[in-house]
Amino acid sequence: MQGWRKRMEDSHISDLNVGTNKSTNVFGVFDGHGGKEVAVYVKRHFTEELINNASYKNNKDMKKALSETFLKMDEIMVDKNGKAELKKEAKKSKEEDELISQGGSKNNQMDLFRNMIDPKQDPNAEIAMFTGCTACVCAIYEGKFYFANAGDSRAVLCKKGVAYAMSIDHKPEMEVEINRIEKAGGWVSDGRVKGMYTSVLISR
Repeated sequence: MQGWRKRMEDSHISDLNVGTNKSTNVFGVFDGHGGKEVAVYVKRHFTEELINNASYKNNKDMKKALSETFLKMDEIMVDKNGKAELKKEAKKSKEEDELISQGGSKNNQMDLFRNMIDPKQDPNAEIAMFTGCTACVCAIYEGKFYFANAGDSRAVLCKKGVAYAMSIDHKPEMEVEINRIEKAGGWVSDGRVKGMYTSVLISR
């Protein structure tokens, strides 16, 4: 259900023949939450960070490289350059919304309400604190498939008409996640972290 969203908030990658000896193919889906800024940011940087990862380049350990790249995304989007890039993307999104509204919004009252409560409207807002995305990535390396996910975007492999789950939905109500969240000082209520629809590629 799109609700008040005026546009698609998801992004994806389909990067063929990249990395060492052009030996890697990377596919990913990033489901934006609270806006498209982080989904676009991850699309823009994920493959580059993966193929420059030391575990990929030196140890040829794709499993470790994927895990480290997921964490790296979280890290770089809140450094100085990441924050600046996300702010530019948020400004672009706002301008796109205004153009759509000029064409006649389906719900002007909802637009007004959104502008009143949207924390990203603050020029000093840190965009990564209010926006995020899930991530579901498949890397094909040396004839093997590697899957990694954060959030509830799901990977499925179809073989002779039979679907095989390649990932487990990463939900707040999972026991391991509840323990992690509570150790960090949070809680889970109605399947939400602190009762809110939060982003999963944001650790802060």
